Amino acid sequence: MINVIGLGPGNTDYITRLGEKLIKNSDVVIGGRRNLESIKDFEGEKIELASNLKEIVDYINNNKDKQISVIASGDPLMYGIGRYLSKNIDTNKLNIVSGISSLQYIFSKIYVDMNDLYITSSHGKVPDFDYVLSHKKVCMVTDKIIGPKEICKEIIKRNLDKTVVVGENLSYENERITIGKPEEILKVENFDMCVVVILEGGDCI
Repeated sequence: MINVIGLGPGNTDYITRLGEKLIKNSDVVIGGRRNLESIKDFEGEKIELASNLKEIVDYINNNKDKQISVIASGDPLMYGIGRYLSKNIDTNKLNIVSGISSLQYIFSKIYVDMNDLYITSSHGKVPDFDYVLSHKKVCMVTDKIIGPKEICKEIIKRNLDKTVVVGENLSYENERITIGKPEEILKVENFDMCVVVILEGGDCI
């Protein structure tokens, strides 16, 4: 069985008990460097996940006799590796264990419900901002090209009344959550590892 396990937003306290159990009983754990470093007590083989996902699929298919766990930040099916693996591995042999996503985490920190939330990402693409910003409640996973400041510029360009929440390094010791109008967010010098929430109006938090 191939397990794809969400570790939660970052801090290992957020890993589910089922996820911990499956990792412990694995022969091999595959993941990014930061995720592998967070698995302290695992005594089996660790393989660092490279950018070429096909190599991981090939490894899995060539080692069907092993208990393999692929670990990922957040939830594997929330803009994560789960989608790719589910399309390239026999799902009869695939077990996906959801984790708490960074999206869920940030909403719990700002005390806003996730009902009717529009979820999207700017990873490797340019969002349709007319469509994105037409929603009253948005959460976007960002990258280094389109991040909080680029989003705020798009809001200002359309003269929209929005409140922006920027979550950095969520659940880690250096976590920072910044809340403000787009003009205020633009004044912040730098952002790191961001999730951005966009809310309608100024009285929503």
